[in-house]
Amino acid sequence: MDEHGGSGPDPDAFAPAWAAAARAGDDAARLALLRGADLLLPLPPGGAPAWVTLPVADRSWVPAWTSVEAMGAALAGTPAAEWTRTPRVAGFLDLAAGWPDPRFGLAVDLGTEHPLFLEPGALARLAVPDLADELAAAPGTVAVVQQLVPLGGIDPLLSGRHTRVSGYVQATVDVAHIGAPTVLLAALGRAAEERDLVTADGSVHLLRWPVLGPELYPVARGGLDEESRDAVAGWLVEEPPFGGLGLSPGGRVPVREYRVDGVALPHRTGLYELDVHGRETCRARYDAVRGLWQLVVPAGGAP
Repeated sequence: MDEHGGSGPDPDAFAPAWAAAARAGDDAARLALLRGADLLLPLPPGGAPAWVTLPVADRSWVPAWTSVEAMGAALAGTPAAEWTRTPRVAGFLDLAAGWPDPRFGLAVDLGTEHPLFLEPGALARLAVPDLADELAAAPGTVAVVQQLVPLGGIDPLLSGRHTRVSGYVQATVDVAHIGAPTVLLAALGRAAEERDLVTADGSVHLLRWPVLGPELYPVARGGLDEESRDAVAGWLVEEPPFGGLGLSPGGRVPVREYRVDGVALPHRTGLYELDVHGRETCRARYDAVRGLWQLVVPAGGAP
């Protein structure tokens, strides 16, 4: 299972592998390479990142290139030629995390002999494959997800009244590097909810558990209306800041997101506190056999 934590493919190995796959017409190999690749996008004068789009075949496409040479050759002699001098460089997943519109496709290496067009649905599935497919591709892997717990939800949870979870959950591994509660909220697009989620001393609380039954965790694909939902072959229509490609709407880091409906908490689900210093402490464990929570007492002190 891709943990979004690697440094990507070796740049020296990428170019020949990409070229060979293009010549062979092996789009599956190119898609696999693309998911971990850095792409170059034209950067208009002024330096502010912008989403340049081109209309092709009744759709808007975001153009990107796999090399400076390919980008320069494609835009030579056009008004956009000067945009190639200092291009914007971004990883594929980073692009997907901030994707401007789920109706846009991605056009890779326009102007070359073998361009690659990703329709919005293909883009969304490459960015965040279905969880069952990810697990099938990595036998023995256990997916762990988590959900922020509002301050008003902690007591009802620990009282045992709430033993099922609904709403958005995220892949824990995608946020494991984030140590500050406010940074975590920003990464998840929930900074505006700080008052409801952050304690007086700056902590947040998280439910965390292993996935049992990946089919119960559909990727959060969709849009702000039916048109954008259908563009990605999604199933959700949500209010902003919903992104639609299956990634949390923070736009800063790619965090896989799923939307669940009444999933039962499995045995030994943990309630964790992430404090302002980045320390993470398990405060309670769920005993699914007895249907109750057990407080975790740290060694040498009270919880």
